Amino acid sequence: MSDSVASSLAALDSLPVESGTLRILPLGGLGEIGMNCLIIESPEEIIVLDCGVMFSDLDHFGIEYVIPDFSYLQARADKVKAVILTHGHEDHIGSVPYLLKHGIRAPLYASTFTSLMLREKLTEFGLLQAAEIRTFKMGETFRTKDFAIRTTSVNHSIVDAAALIIDTPLGKIVHTGDFKIDPTPFFGQRLDENVFKQAGEDGVLLLLSDSTNVERHSHSHSDAEVYHSFDHLFAAAEGLTFVAMFSSNVARMAQVFDLAHKQGKKIALCGRSMEKNFELAVEAGYIKDSAGQLITLDDVEAHDRKDVLILTTGTQGEYRSALFRIAAGEHSLLDLREGDRVLMSSRQIPGNEKNVGRMINNLFKQGAEVLYEATHKIHVSGHATRPELKQMIEWTKPRFFLPIHGEYRHLVHHAKVAEETGMNEDRILVATNGDVLSIGKDHFEIVHEMEEEPRTFIDGAVMNEITKEILKDRRKLAETGGVFVLMTRDPDTGNVVAGPEVITRGIATPELEATVIEKSRELALRLVRESKRYMDKHGAADPDLAETIRVEVRRMVHSIVGKKPVVIPFILDL
Repeated sequence: MSDSVASSLAALDSLPVESGTLRILPLGGLGEIGMNCLIIESPEEIIVLDCGVMFSDLDHFGIEYVIPDFSYLQARADKVKAVILTHGHEDHIGSVPYLLKHGIRAPLYASTFTSLMLREKLTEFGLLQAAEIRTFKMGETFRTKDFAIRTTSVNHSIVDAAALIIDTPLGKIVHTGDFKIDPTPFFGQRLDENVFKQAGEDGVLLLLSDSTNVERHSHSHSDAEVYHSFDHLFAAAEGLTFVAMFSSNVARMAQVFDLAHKQGKKIALCGRSMEKNFELAVEAGYIKDSAGQLITLDDVEAHDRKDVLILTTGTQGEYRSALFRIAAGEHSLLDLREGDRVLMSSRQIPGNEKNVGRMINNLFKQGAEVLYEATHKIHVSGHATRPELKQMIEWTKPRFFLPIHGEYRHLVHHAKVAEETGMNEDRILVATNGDVLSIGKDHFEIVHEMEEEPRTFIDGAVMNEITKEILKDRRKLAETGGVFVLMTRDPDTGNVVAGPEVITRGIATPELEATVIEKSRELALRLVRESKRYMDKHGAADPDLAETIRVEVRRMVHSIVGKKPVVIPFILDL
């Protein structure tokens, strides 16, 4: 936790939730795509809505993803009575293991398929026994002392997604989760608009609504359209067909299996998460009778290539993912040939455009034909577009409105949509992560703003939390390089008995680095000799020698290469 976040939390200790109000505190998902997590707090209780991760654009610094800072909840752990997960995407459940690590032991409420995904995740972290998972069926209501949470099914790009109708001491709060209005979903019923209309008739205090797709002005397309496109493309295949998709999109996976059965094709799974989520889909009953269709990657070459479909992960160009290795010609079992097709059946997550573009270029170089959303109807969004978002506001008729789940511009656009329905501007708030909101029957306002967004970085190598200070050091080393000065000293005489050895990394050309090494050795020796004056005067080694070497070597290197590297002296006293 940074000093500024700690300062903000300390300020909130003197700003309790007043009687007759609720506190709304977004820890993630407002002003960015991902890391969805929002707190609703009464004077006596807290419920948490979603607990997700955000994949990092700092992967070159070893940062795998970003999670909310849970310090606020940790300080109020006894108040946390429920954590409700609207669906199983990583940006909604991925931070649950870290929430448990912070000592939050409230029940975790999730739908059937979300529960299966959550159990798998917690098992990986060795935390399943620490969790109390309560599985709900759509339409069920569960309660705490201050809150009654009713669940209702919505359409999204994952099965078993839920919206929440929350009865509070002040009135109803509607949380849409991620949703769209799909008239012909592949699985289940379309969302029940009557649930939202009835909530509107009863009176909705606050609507919290998904903003991701607000910039699209036409109605979202249905999954049925993807099914028909796949049907045509699979039938016309002349080689292997790769369907690249998010492994959590079980409905898309089921579409492929259904069409493979219809057309007599075989399916191979490529990618660990694809195999895992296939098993969960079978367990939940979404995929049936797959035994005759499924083959291993080893068996692909035993079949006519046009009769084989490969379900693969790696749609975001992730380094060393299955599709990345196929595109680079480095997969041990699969290669691309003329006539093969790759169907990119997913959206690009913002920030991944370069990686995806580079991978698609490599796929073309391997001889494959690559189809994607811009050219073929092989993917549809799971998020409501502008007219659907407007429809939700008109159904629920909220007194107050808070757009959620989107970058800042999405939130602003969504606020404008609310105004178009006739809502007064003073009843709409655009907030960001860390803003502390107070809502009453007649007010909705930001009462405190954190100086810094509450977030924590997760190291990709060990999956541990790291501080901003560590990230700053990594960034500095990447930008300017490092100089390491090592020596052994006799503490009684102050003489150097070994070294100094100088190691440089990422400073400049080999020729310039040779100059840096030579001059750093000379400078370090001179500074050691000068430090003996301190010993002669005080009878002890100079305690500031290492810092003096750091500052002077840094200044000298700057004069040679024009940048100030990280300089770390190591002085070992015998």
